[in-house]
Amino acid sequence: MAEVSSFKGLLYNTSKVKIEDVVAPPYDVISPEEQERLYQRSPYNVVRLILGKETPRDTLSDNRYTRARAFLEEWIREEILIRDAQERLYLYRQEFSALGRKWRRMAFFARVRLADFSEEVILPHERTLSAPKEDRLKLLRECRVNFSPIFGLFPDEDGGVYSLLKDASEVSPFCRFGDEAGVIHEFWLLDGTLVEAIKRSFGSQPILIADGHHRYETALQYKKERTQANPNHTGREPYNFVMMALVSMKDPGLLVLPTHRVLKGDLPYSAEVLEERLGRYFERMALYSDLNGLLSALDGASPHVFGLHFSGGPFLLVSLKKGVDLDRELSHLPPPMRELDVILLHELLLERVFGVSHEEVRDKGRLGYYKDARQALEDVDKGVGSLAAFLRAPSVDEIWKVARVGETMPQKSTYFYPKLITGLVMNPLD
Repeated sequence: MAEVSSFKGLLYNTSKVKIEDVVAPPYDVISPEEQERLYQRSPYNVVRLILGKETPRDTLSDNRYTRARAFLEEWIREEILIRDAQERLYLYRQEFSALGRKWRRMAFFARVRLADFSEEVILPHERTLSAPKEDRLKLLRECRVNFSPIFGLFPDEDGGVYSLLKDASEVSPFCRFGDEAGVIHEFWLLDGTLVEAIKRSFGSQPILIADGHHRYETALQYKKERTQANPNHTGREPYNFVMMALVSMKDPGLLVLPTHRVLKGDLPYSAEVLEERLGRYFERMALYSDLNGLLSALDGASPHVFGLHFSGGPFLLVSLKKGVDLDRELSHLPPPMRELDVILLHELLLERVFGVSHEEVRDKGRLGYYKDARQALEDVDKGVGSLAAFLRAPSVDEIWKVARVGETMPQKSTYFYPKLITGLVMNPLD
């Protein structure tokens, strides 16, 4: 199972910078506008390392990756970034509002030994794309530092790690600040007997990647390259590990939000034909006059329930008909996959009812993906799409079961909220 260890992190020197000025969201959610704001916020903002600006004059020897390395080296020389004097674990807590209530989620930063997915030690739940991995690999080759943590989950069956983290958070944090989304971030430096207690309680557990699949696969490739180039490879070098922020599955603040869908282009059938085809698998539960009513019903709904909205029409709540044999209808999929709402949406609703094939979704961009249900509604009503499909969020248990049988979820199936911030601690690989 997973090997977790403490490490000497690379930290911002809070005597020289304000931590809230130098942190940033994960690189893959930073828009060009936000990139510019982060550049303006501080000359030492971590965005210059994780997502530097490109210019028309970029060359093989002068580009966003080489500039990231230059910034990194300069900031270390100027002691903007300083190496921790001792090996630690680092505690991170986020306080946030969602679904009409307050939440708290805790993670601890650690080095985790890299393992191929075939070893079933680190488990993915999403597929990856080649372009983002190539981008992150170029950055890793130049800088040799994990700038951002991979978000991992672990079973924590007895809740022992969660209890230790909760106790550790009772003292004043090393730093505390809020961001523009209203999330409060708190960070502690852990040491001594507490670190050993957390490692003992963690023991040997598998880890599910919640977010950061591209960076994890990049770390695997980087390890392979460094191993081949090192005739004295022992397996204990820093490049054999990757930095993760690990969250207990027993944490009551672990929140997964749904990602809704919009079907682009015209519907292939008339309303009458669609009604008949829909009735083969689904039955109407209720009609709503507005989106709020539909989302409230979805929030407390049982599995296999969806919200649908056609442009100019009402909001429908539909459920899988009793008597539909999912073992027969979805026999080509393993049992845990057959129970996922998102699978029923893609396999039964989109493909068999609306006639939209997997190839059209994958190759022709027939689906839009939305974290904001109101944006999905607005785009359908503006004619960007012909149908909005609103989903319940998958549970952590559902995601875990899929990963344990070696399967991955469809694209954009999970949205762990909120994202982890980048810049609290970094993991040098030399």
